[in-house]
Amino acid sequence: MAFVPNGYFPIREALNRLGRELFPSEWTGEEHKARRGLISEDEWLRIKDLPPARGSGAPGSGAMSQNMNAPAVKPGLHSSGDPSDPSYQEEYRARQRYVDAQQRLRELLEAGQLEAAILDPFTGALHQATTSLWRRHDADRLIEKGQAPIPRSLNTGSVLVKRFAEPNVDTKPIPQAKIQEAIEALKEKLATESLTRPEQADFLRETFSAYRITERQLRQVFEAVPMPTGRPRKSGA
Repeated sequence: MAFVPNGYFPIREALNRLGRELFPSEWTGEEHKARRGLISEDEWLRIKDLPPARGSGAPGSGAMSQNMNAPAVKPGLHSSGDPSDPSYQEEYRARQRYVDAQQRLRELLEAGQLEAAILDPFTGALHQATTSLWRRHDADRLIEKGQAPIPRSLNTGSVLVKRFAEPNVDTKPIPQAKIQEAIEALKEKLATESLTRPEQADFLRETFSAYRITERQLRQVFEAVPMPTGRPRKSGA
C-alpha cells in the first residue's frame, strides 16, 4: 500500500466514507471492483430483441457470446456477461453507486468543502490541489485513477483527500428546527476563529454529535453563514 501522509485519506477511503453517507444500507466497500460499461435491466429489455447491426465493426457483431461488448471480466468478479443475470445487475448497481460517490467527491472538492493534495512520490512534497483542477474535463478520470499532474512537473502524483469526519449513519437526522441553532453556533465560532469549510463541517458535526447532518443540510447552513473576508482571526486572539 502506498504511503499516505498523516491527515489525509487515499481516494478510495474518501469515496467509501461518502458512499456510506449516500447509501447507508447498500454500500459494501467493494464498489470499486465493479466493471464499467454494464447496462441496466431496463436498457437490456429494450434492446435484447432488436436485430443485430450488420458489419464486423458494429457493436455486438459476431456473436451474442461477446455479450454486448462487455468489458473483460476482472479476476475475483463473477463471470456473467448476461444482463439478465441477477449478479450482473447487482454489479451494475454497485458501479452506479461508485460513480455517484465519485461525482459527490468532485462536487465537494470543486466547492472547496473538501480539500485535496497531490503527493510527489519522488520528493515527498505535498502540493495543494486547486479547486480549478476539479473543473477540468478530465476531473472524473483523475478521481477514478487517483492520480493528477504535479504542478510545474511532467510527472503525476497520488491524489489525497484531507481527512474529514466519518458520517454517523446510525444517528437520527438533525431536525430542521435545529438548523437555525447550527447557523447561530457556526456564526459564534467564526466570530473568534477562522475555519475552512471542511473545518466548519467538522465543528458542526462535533457540536451536534447526537444527530446526523447531511451534506444538503451543511450547504443550507453555509449559505446562511458566508465565509468571512479579510484577515483571518486566530483562536484566542
